[in-house]
Amino acid sequence: GKARCKTCLFLSDSSDKIMVNGTPLFLDFSLTCSDKNIIYVAQCTICSSLGQKLKDDTYFGQTMTPMNVRMNGHRSKFVIDERLLFEKSAMSMHCFLAHKSQFSMELFKLGIVKRVRPVELDMEEEKLFQKFRTNICGLNRIVVVR
Repeated sequence: GKARCKTCLFLSDSSDKIMVNGTPLFLDFSLTCSDKNIIYVAQCTICSSLGQKLKDDTYFGQTMTPMNVRMNGHRSKFVIDERLLFEKSAMSMHCFLAHKSQFSMELFKLGIVKRVRPVELDMEEEKLFQKFRTNICGLNRIVVVR
């Protein structure tokens, strides 16, 4: 990764084993923070370290822009003020509700699941919601204000 990139700092590497609701998730380590048309994962490191199998810790997202640009979008929502920007990202909303004293996107480990054609992004993201149940027990069930 790039030395000063705020996304690369938190990208999973091949030594990381990611479990989502008891099921292993495999990442594509050939992809980087500058790749577009990807499905990505963000997992809260505090919640993922808890003992139980089902955890409210994982978010799947998609982007047509480079991943680092999308992550900057999430990062910009990690603000607590009268604008309520934290309500516009499932990741910042999770931190606000569960870890307010440590309110930071740095709590999340990031990964790139796969690159797909732009027309397949919605379908591929939905497959991951279903397979890993993050729309039931996970951060994809959080409704955000757009």
